[in-house]
Amino acid sequence: MIFTSVSQGLSQGDSAPGFWRAQIVGWVFLAFVGFFIRLAVFGNAVAAFWLTIGLEPLAFALTSGAAVLHGRRSDKNDAPILVAACAVLLCVAASALLAFIAYAIHGLFSPETVRVIPGNQYRLGFIYYMGILSIWTLIYFGVSAELAARTERMSKMKAETRSLRLELEHLQLQIEPHFLFNALNTIVAEIADRPAIAEEMTRSLAGYLRYSLDRRGRGLSRLEEDIDAAQAYIRIQALRFDKRLECRCQIDPATLDLSIPRMTLQGLAENAIKHGMRSQHDRFQIRIRTRLQGDELIIEVDNPGELHAPFDLAKGGGGLGNLCRRLALRYAGRYAFSLEQRGDRTVAEIRLKGSPEAL
Repeated sequence: MIFTSVSQGLSQGDSAPGFWRAQIVGWVFLAFVGFFIRLAVFGNAVAAFWLTIGLEPLAFALTSGAAVLHGRRSDKNDAPILVAACAVLLCVAASALLAFIAYAIHGLFSPETVRVIPGNQYRLGFIYYMGILSIWTLIYFGVSAELAARTERMSKMKAETRSLRLELEHLQLQIEPHFLFNALNTIVAEIADRPAIAEEMTRSLAGYLRYSLDRRGRGLSRLEEDIDAAQAYIRIQALRFDKRLECRCQIDPATLDLSIPRMTLQGLAENAIKHGMRSQHDRFQIRIRTRLQGDELIIEVDNPGELHAPFDLAKGGGGLGNLCRRLALRYAGRYAFSLEQRGDRTVAEIRLKGSPEAL
């Protein structure tokens, strides 16, 4: 996690506290280890101390400067081979500089006070720092590459989520204008012949719209709220059909607090009214039932009448097509929708597993 924040902060030109913490902790540890290595090699604590004090801070500054330079050029789209070549050259140059400084500091001490390794001081210093800087470079570029891949994945996920959210909002916006258009047409049709009914319908519609506006922007609602909204819708339509329309609910109390996509039941109720009116019954009843079966929520809405042809929900449009698409976005691979004939009634059934995804 420290190195993750390193490259991200540097590529954005920020101070990246995680990077500096990693740098400080890493080079303090290397200074501690380096002191004891030099003590073992040269046999002089004072020489080991001054070599450590003179070299590790400089190595810290060089690696920090290289990381900052790379971060500032991260948006230049330099060729990877060029970046690798520059990294190798910088490692060689920095190792040569550090080895030269170490050789100079070592030369300040008389041969009697330090253990002498004839002809090898500079070479050993160069190899030591070349190894340290190479490891640091590999770690830095490895984590940078992983971070870049992770950032790209996150960007794609955010773009996909935003696309799904916009699609869901578009589908949601299609529902209410459609309902409002139908309700207003119904009211207009009743004004001349039955003004009292039109007035009552207007009040019911106002109450329903107040309910809807209070929940605008909420993609999900409690099942109890969605049942109330569907019943309000059915009451408006019942006024239109002069009380021929009835609604009966059989609700499992355990389902009332479950969250579902808003206006799910209204889509089912609208379909039930649309197709139920085709029957020859003087009065017809819409039934809403909910129950839990394990972790699966089952919602059924049925109406009298015959289903004349199977409905392809995947390709169908209208209210049911809209509803199925919204369910697919919220319950990817965890929902089922069926519309079938059971005796003399047409039954729409939704099965939802688990909780809806938040978009």
